[in-house]
Amino acid sequence: MGATGHLGSRLVPALLAHGHQVAVLVRDGTQATRFPTNVVVHVGDATDRRAVRAALAGNDLVYFLVHSLDRPDFAGVDHDAATVLAAAAADAAVRQVVYVGGPRPGSPGLSAHLASRADVGDVVAASPVPALVLQASMIIGAGSASFELLRASARLTPWVPVPSWMHNTSRPVAVADVVHLLVAAAGLPEPVGGVFDVPGPERLSYLDLVQRCARVLRLPVRLPLPAPLWSHRLAARVAGLVTPVSTAVAESLLASLDHDLAPDGPPVTDVLPAPPGGFTSIDNAIRAATTQESGPTGGEVFTEERTVLTEAAPEDVWRTVNALGGEEGWHTVPLVWTVRGAVDHLLGGIGLYRGRAPEVGEGDVVDFWTVVHRDDEARQLVLRADMKMPGHTLLDMRVDREGDRTRYRQKITFTADGLLGQLYWVVQKPLHDIVFATMARGIVRKAAAR
Repeated sequence: MGATGHLGSRLVPALLAHGHQVAVLVRDGTQATRFPTNVVVHVGDATDRRAVRAALAGNDLVYFLVHSLDRPDFAGVDHDAATVLAAAAADAAVRQVVYVGGPRPGSPGLSAHLASRADVGDVVAASPVPALVLQASMIIGAGSASFELLRASARLTPWVPVPSWMHNTSRPVAVADVVHLLVAAAGLPEPVGGVFDVPGPERLSYLDLVQRCARVLRLPVRLPLPAPLWSHRLAARVAGLVTPVSTAVAESLLASLDHDLAPDGPPVTDVLPAPPGGFTSIDNAIRAATTQESGPTGGEVFTEERTVLTEAAPEDVWRTVNALGGEEGWHTVPLVWTVRGAVDHLLGGIGLYRGRAPEVGEGDVVDFWTVVHRDDEARQLVLRADMKMPGHTLLDMRVDREGDRTRYRQKITFTADGLLGQLYWVVQKPLHDIVFATMARGIVRKAAAR
C-alpha cells in the first residue's frame, strides 16, 4: 500500500528484482499502467475495508507506506487506513506488516505530522500481526517533499533565514538505504515486531543540511541571516511558490523541525542487515538525488608529481591523508586556502568550505574538493577540485613502502579548458609549487608526529 509514492515507487521494482511476487493497491485505476505486467494491481482506497481485504488476500507480507499529508484531514484519514489495514492483515493471515514512519522526539507538543506518524505506528503495532515499525527522519531522494524543501533552501538565494528551529538536528538517510531495509524485511526467516530507528550516518542541524546540499551542488556557502520572525507559515508560503511542494504540506513538514529528530532508540540493524558497505553518506545521498556534474571533456593535460620519504609508518601517513580538510586542515602555507576560497566565493564559486564528514568515501565532499576514489588497501585517495577555474584538477595521493621507509606520492593532474586554461596553469604554477610542496612535507611531518 502506497506503491505510487516516494518509497513505494522504488520498492516495487526492487522487490521484483529480488524475485518476489508483488501485489499493489492504488486509488486511481489509471496508475495501473505504471507497473510491470507481473504486478497484481488492485484498485481501491486504503480506507475501504473490502478493497484492502482483497489486496491482502494470499499475501505473506504487507508494506504500509500510505501518507495523506496533502489532505487537510490527513491525520484522521491515515488513522482510519491503519485501522483497516490492521484488521484486514489479521483476517488474511498475513505474517508480517512493515511500516515506515517518523521519529518520536521526547519533547512535548509534537507537530500534527509527527503525531500522526506516531499514531499510525501505534495502530499498526497493536495488530495481532507482528509489525515492524521503522522510524526515519528525512529520507533523502528526488521527489521526497522534505528533500525538495531542502534543495530549494540551498538553491534559492545566496542567504538563508535562520530561525531557532533551523538549529535542531536529525539523522537523514538515503532513500536507497531505506529501500534496502524494506527489501531485507521480505527475507526475514521469522516475523519481527517492534519499533526501530533508521539512523543516517551523521547528526546534522537543518542549517548544516542546507550548507551540505549547497556544497554538493557546487554552490557558494549560503549566508545565514538571523530571522526570529521567520515562521513555518511564512517559509511554507515561499516554498509553495518556488517548489513542487504545496504550502500546506510544507508547513506540516517545517513544523516538525521544532524538535530534535535525531533517533536514539534501538537501531534497525538489530533486526535487519545494513546496506552493503554501510549507510550512504549524506553527500552521496544528496548527489544521487540531484543532477550529476559532467567531468572534463578534453584539453591539454598538465601533470606534476612529487615524492617524500619518511620514517613514519605507512598506516600513520595514510591516516593523516584521510584526515585532511575540516578542522585538521591541509598542512600547507597558512591562510593560502582561505584566501583562495575567498576569491572563489567572490567569483560565484563554492568558496572555502571548512567541513567534512568524519569518514569520507567516493562522492563525499572535503572542504572544496570531492572524493573521486578511495582505496584503503592500496592506500590511495583521489580528490577533484570544485573551485571555479578554466579546467579540471585532480589530486592523487598514495602511500606505499620503499625499502624500510614509507613513500608518500602526490600527483596533480590539470586538464585545461582551451588557451585560458593553459595560461591559468602557467600563471599560478610558482605559487602552486610552493603550496603543494609544503603540503606534501606537512603531511609526512604530521604522520611522524603521531
